[in-house]
Formats: sequence, C-alpha cells, structure tokens
Amino acid sequence: MIYPSAELARIASQRRRQAILLGVFLLALLALGGRVAYWQIIQRAALTARANAEHLRAVVFAAERGMILDANGNILALSVTRDLVIADPDVIRQSGALDTDAQSLGLALNLPPGLLRSQLNIPGAYVALRDAAGAPMLLDEGQRAAVNAALANGALVGVALYPQVIREYPDGGLAAQVLGFVRASDGVGQYGVELGENALLAGQPGMLLTTVDANGDPLATGPQQETPAIAGANITLTLDATIQYWAEQGLAQAIAQTGADGGTVIALDPHTGAILAMANMPSFNPNAYGLAPLANLMNPAVSAVYDPGSVMKAITMAAGIQAGAITPESSLYDNGSTVVDGVRIYNFGRQGHGRENMVQVLQYSANVGAIWVAQRVGLARFNAALAAFGFAAKTGVDLPTESAGLLAQPRSAGEAALTLAENSFGESIGVTPLQMVMAYAALANGGVLMRPYIVASATLDGGFGQTLTYRPEARRRVVSAATAQTVTQMLVDSALVSEAQMNLVSDYSVAAKTGTSTPDPARPWLTYASVLGYAPASDPRVVLLVKLNHPRSTIFGGSAAGPLWRALIEQILRYYRVPPDR
Repeated sequence: MIYPSAELARIASQRRRQAILLGVFLLALLALGGRVAYWQIIQRAALTARANAEHLRAVVFAAERGMILDANGNILALSVTRDLVIADPDVIRQSGALDTDAQSLGLALNLPPGLLRSQLNIPGAYVALRDAAGAPMLLDEGQRAAVNAALANGALVGVALYPQVIREYPDGGLAAQVLGFVRASDGVGQYGVELGENALLAGQPGMLLTTVDANGDPLATGPQQETPAIAGANITLTLDATIQYWAEQGLAQAIAQTGADGGTVIALDPHTGAILAMANMPSFNPNAYGLAPLANLMNPAVSAVYDPGSVMKAITMAAGIQAGAITPESSLYDNGSTVVDGVRIYNFGRQGHGRENMVQVLQYSANVGAIWVAQRVGLARFNAALAAFGFAAKTGVDLPTESAGLLAQPRSAGEAALTLAENSFGESIGVTPLQMVMAYAALANGGVLMRPYIVASATLDGGFGQTLTYRPEARRRVVSAATAQTVTQMLVDSALVSEAQMNLVSDYSVAAKTGTSTPDPARPWLTYASVLGYAPASDPRVVLLVKLNHPRSTIFGGSAAGPLWRALIEQILRYYRVPPDR
C-alpha cells in the first residue's frame, strides 16, 4: 500500500512522539532505579544505623573491678554491692503514705522518722535516702533484710532498693596513699595503685544490644546481643600488711611523742627493690576520701621533696672511696668550721673534733669532714656520683605522682663550690624519701641500684586468668662491691657509737646513719629528723627509713627517729626469721 505524503508525515510524527515518551519513561525509570540504589546500597549503613538508633538500645554495664591484695593474700581493696534506698515522693504523697513510710523506714534503718519524713516530702521524683551525716545510705545486711521485710509486708509505698557497686577498703586507712581510691561518680581509680593500675583493675565493660518499643522499653521477644564484661585483674602487691601496720602505728606514736607535723616510714628489700611498707602521716581513709584534705591524698614518700641532711654523708663517703680520693683511715683536723666561697659553715653546735678519720666523720656527723671529702672528689665526679645513685631523677617506681627531686644549679664557680660543700652533708639538695632509701639500698646490694616496685603480679579476669609477674629490675652498678662493703662497715662502726644508740639493737649488726636537716636558716628548730640504714649488715634483708617532719620535743634524727627505727628493724627481722649475726 502506498500512503500519501500527508499520511506518511502523520505516522512519522506519531513515531517521534512515541520515541520521546519512551525516552522520558526510560529516563524516569533510570532515575527511580538510581534513587532506589542510592537508598538501598549507598545509604544502607546510614539508614540501618538510624533504624537501630530508634529500635535498638546499647546498655553498657561495668566489669567487676579487681581486688588489691598484699604479699600474703590479704585483701586490701575490693568491690562489693550495697543497696541504696530509693523513694518516689510524688507516689508517696499521692498514696498518703508519708507518715507510715517514715515510721517503717525509721524502724528498719534505726534513724529518726522525722529525718526520713523530710527527705520523702520534697518535690519531684526519686530521691536516695541519706543518713544523719548527709551521706547516701548504703545498707548493711541487717538493714537490707529489715527493709526487704517491710517491702514484702506492703508497709512501704513508693520505696525500692537500688543495688550499687562500691569500693571498700577493709582495713580502713591502712596504706591509703599507696592504694589510692576509686571515684564514686565514675568508678575510675584516683591516686596510688588504683590510678596507676586502673586499666588492669577496671577490666573491660560489657554491652547488651536489645530491641525496644516506641517508648524505649526493652522487648522481651526482640532480638538481643550481649558482649560479656571481662572482670578486672586481681593485683598482688609486694607490700606486707603486717609490716605496714607496724610502720603506721609506730609512726603515729612517734609523731605524738615528738610533736612532729608528720612523717614517713619506708621498708624495702635491697636485693629486689620490693617495697615492704610505705607509711605516711597525715593520711586519710579511702572509704571516706571526700572528707580528707586534698593534700593528704598525695603520697609524700614518692612526691614530697626535702633536704635529707646527714644521711647523705654515707653517699659522700661512697663517692670518695670509689674515686680513690679517700680511705676509711684518711684523716683531717676538724676545728668545727670551714669557709667556702666566703661563707663559714659549721658543724652542729659549732663543735670541733680535732683529728678525725672518716669513720669518726660519720660518728660525729661532722659537716667539716664531709666537705673535706667532697672537695677531694671534685665537683664533676661528685655530681656524677649523685646521678649514679639516682638523685635528680625518678626512681621508676610503679606509683603515680613521683617527683624527680631537685639539684641546685650554680651560676658561678663560687656558687658551685658552695653547692658542692652543702650537698656533701645533705643540704641544698631536694630528694624524695624513696630516692634516699634506694641510694642506701644500692650500698646494701653490693653497689647495684634496683628499680623499686610495689606491684608483684596481676591475675587477669578476676583472678581466674593468666598471671602476669613483675620481676626485679637492676638499673645499674653505682659503686663497686668493695666500695659498698667498705662504706657498710664504716656505717656499722660509726652507728654503734652514734647518738642514735644503735648498740641497743640486739643480736643484729646495723649499717645506719642519722640525719637532721635545717632547710630554713631563719628557723633552725624546724628540722627533718631521720634515721636510714639496713640490717643485718652482714647480709642485708631490709632497708628502713624513719623520717619525722619538724619534731618539737626533740629535733634531732637520733633522738626523734632513732627509737622507732630500732623497734621496727628488730620487729621486721624477727618477723622474717632472719638469723642474728651479732
């Protein structure tokens, strides 16, 4: 069939329109497909997350915090669940149960009903009842049973028990500044071992992913996915609670007897660096840390810097012997004073001792003799010896807030000479108690300086997992074994005739030195009085420092700190059944 030209034009026009419509349809289909692909593929993760946010809830629950134990397995810190009393005042008022609730709770908690009534009659919903001191009431077993009985009998309306995990320290303030505490608001360790080992103690929190309805309430029939919590590690310390108790009780008595402002006692194994006791006063109770002054939370054994005084003279002797500058028989004439850079420096009491050897310098605690030794060693070698013994550097102990101490920085040759002289007898140098103990520990350990430590091991997963053991670590050799032995014998010989009356330590030889520093020349009666040494000298088992801050009834190291040092060293050696060597 042959179409006229007009008809052909009409057919062509229709086909063009059909092609255009088809193209538009295809474009629309492509756009729709692209949009579907965009939402279904590209935005899949985002949409899933939004849907989960509306219909799923992640409930995070804390892991059980690990315990802290002493070297013998005694529990020093643990987490327990205690109940709070929670009440809804609106429900109580609406039910007319205000008076009956107050009476029932007062009877169960042994508190005045009026105190409880005032807490239950406040605007709003939900309050945690507080005791007479204003602290949240954490119920003991008897109180918990009484409240549960009242709840079961229907005697309490709008009241419930709410379990709360808290950190408890069974021995109260024992070793408080070593242990630290756990902040109640977030369960994070603060200060001491609780802070330093928080990651191990805290464990890993768990999570419950659960389906919720439109109101956010969990659906029992909905899918749930739980990631269990991993309990924190149990930490075992090198600390011995028995020795710690003796140290704290003895320190408290010494402070009371001498009128001191405070003090520190450290006992340590010189061969390993293991800390056996670390006591400070004033301290605090970690069960009620909020009541303590902020300054009491710090551990002065590792963070407080002081002028050690004459206990430094043993280090001066070690530097002199190691350098070959002196022997124990070296002697000088001591008229009671010497002049350095135009400054006259005196012995205590301005007393001269005439001709004296090095053992007598220690015996008399003669500043003039110590200066004489340091000058023969020389500035460079003496400063190198101080650095080798660990001064002006952190010991590396596994406790937080450790100080590196302080060394004077002379600006001239004259100042350097004066600093050398003063450092030789423990002035113009700032040390921590632990630094001073470690220096003596190096002498007791044949000249080898150890790293002090207090964490002996960590058993993961709440005490049921792998045990990580921390081994002793030697830092460096400070002096030769011969030098260490020579200084030890010098300390033994001088201690027997010193003002600290070390001859009263029965059955054991001791290598010890007293210290009485007066950092403020304007107030010479404010001293740091200390005794530092080790025993038995023939095979040292323990290094012991007793330091009193500003004693008043007697201001000297031997008379103020000596009695406690002697009592503790005997207790510790007999406790460890160390055979007598004298």
